[in-house]
Amino acid sequence: MIQKRLTILLLFLATLPCIKTEAQGIDYDILWNLQQQRTPAMSKVMEWTSNSLILAPCVPAGLLVSGALADNQQLVYIGTATGISFLTAFTVTEALKYAIRRPRPYITHSMTLTPVKTTIGYSFPSGHTSLTFATATSLSLSCRKWYVVAPSMLWASGVAFSRLYLGVHYPSDVLTGMAVGVLSGFAGYWLSQKICDEADIPPAKILIPPITLRF
Repeated sequence: MIQKRLTILLLFLATLPCIKTEAQGIDYDILWNLQQQRTPAMSKVMEWTSNSLILAPCVPAGLLVSGALADNQQLVYIGTATGISFLTAFTVTEALKYAIRRPRPYITHSMTLTPVKTTIGYSFPSGHTSLTFATATSLSLSCRKWYVVAPSMLWASGVAFSRLYLGVHYPSDVLTGMAVGVLSGFAGYWLSQKICDEADIPPAKILIPPITLRF
């Protein structure tokens, strides 16, 4: 079922940049309006928020190392889920980027849109958004506690907004990145359940505070 939904979603997403409708005008209008609201202080905050993407690969790596050192199977389970989710989102995102090759908004609209800082690569979909939402979704599914779900989703949402504020992605890039990330999170969670069932590892429902604080 997950594989079928993933195929349908990817086929749909691949058509989005090719649709010449009012959506493109909305994409542009949102970025132009955000550009008018920029301040030096907020731009610094948004750059820092965007750069917090580095936490996405660190989360599964940290959980796996902590679980191995503490011989904690539940942490290993969570690390496995987030790691699979991250890799899935990365693979799907890169495949879409090179298949569609959508230019950055400040390249297409070079006369009117100016980014806070330029970046490399294609625009569709937003990799920052897909990777952070994949990590946040996987963590939220594995550890269904408000103190895990709320910060995770707030962080992912902040990174997604920062990509718009910085002027390096269209809103449709970010929305698609969210969809890819959430679906990747569910896929990683489902696959980790299969792996852990075979290894007789109990699925985690909550991070153990002493282990979390120690590492």
